[in-house]
Amino acid sequence: MASSVLGLLRAAPWKLGLLRGYRAFTLGNVGYDSDIYYGFQDKEYPDFTFTAGPSFQWFVPLKKLIIFDTYQQIQGAFYAQNEKERSFNYRTHAQVHFLHKKFYGKTALNYDNTRHRFSPELILNIRQEQIAWNGLMLWQFSRTGAIAWQLSTALFNYRNAEYEGISLDRELNRRETYADTFLYFQPNPKFRFFLNGQMGFYNFKYVESRIRDSRSYAILGGLEFTPELSPTGATFQGGFSIGYIYIDPKNSAYQPASDIVGNGSVSITLSRWLSVRGYYARNFSVSIYSSLLHYLSTTYGGGLTFRLSEKVTMGNNITFGQTDYPFETEGQATAPTYKFTTLSANLGIRLGKEWNFNFFGNMSQRKIFPAERKLNRYFVGFSLSFGSVPGENVLPIPSLI
Repeated sequence: MASSVLGLLRAAPWKLGLLRGYRAFTLGNVGYDSDIYYGFQDKEYPDFTFTAGPSFQWFVPLKKLIIFDTYQQIQGAFYAQNEKERSFNYRTHAQVHFLHKKFYGKTALNYDNTRHRFSPELILNIRQEQIAWNGLMLWQFSRTGAIAWQLSTALFNYRNAEYEGISLDRELNRRETYADTFLYFQPNPKFRFFLNGQMGFYNFKYVESRIRDSRSYAILGGLEFTPELSPTGATFQGGFSIGYIYIDPKNSAYQPASDIVGNGSVSITLSRWLSVRGYYARNFSVSIYSSLLHYLSTTYGGGLTFRLSEKVTMGNNITFGQTDYPFETEGQATAPTYKFTTLSANLGIRLGKEWNFNFFGNMSQRKIFPAERKLNRYFVGFSLSFGSVPGENVLPIPSLI
């Protein structure tokens, strides 16, 4: 397990004494958006837009097997005509890794202050501030097995954001806390199975929104492919999980809800020039509407990637989604259902050792029932990136020896 983090220290492009650094710069989503509000306003608002900013990550060993790392990302979002949509986003984290041959531990503190498209209910740019902490301990008890425990908590703050008279901060400011146990079994280097049990707590800040307080209980199982550990290469990459969740509102006016949940993304290499991928995600999220508590979001899709040469790839993708509201109270009006479809295509070009260019376009349609509304949007543009950073999760869980 120690080799994964220590490998990042050795591979870092910047070295100064004990300090090791990674850097990246991304110019993203440079292009034309046919409607930046996706039908949420009385008329369409087309615009030219882009995002740009650097990312940095620094590693320093505090002791031989204790590593500190910190990550920062600054991003500016530009809109040519709609100046009020312009914004700066900031993300940072600091974490300490405790390494041992059979044990791995981590404690991390994260801060995000970003303005982004909020949810399937509200595809508008909303500023969200999040302060989160998580701690993890993993024990590899045999050559093929490991167990891990994780505790995480996050505070969500929406400042003075409003939508159609709804005060998002009064409705949504909250703390989410999760306790997880993971059990892993890896019979060979190509893949591993896992089982995850989770308990969650949703506690809202303001008195008028505490009717939304609830608990959740979930159990999931899945499979992860581990091409980085396989001596024969990677035919399968990615992984998937599926399980069951039960949400229990504290307010007796709401009935508990439960459903099948999970997520996954798997890519299969069919030949040197062609790979196919599929993905899905299904889970509950907090609704902006107090009477609906949570919504159940389901997304699935897939696509093909063609490798035209050593430096050029071409891909296409189709995604479907739906949002439902399982919580009901007596006398409540019929909740809406949202469905969406997105078609996309891209052409990727590796310009150099660390330079990458991507030209892409997508077409989306969003349907709202029972109102029978159809909202259309398309985007055409490109992105350009230099370098890379490992990101927040620098160590696979687990990275078995």
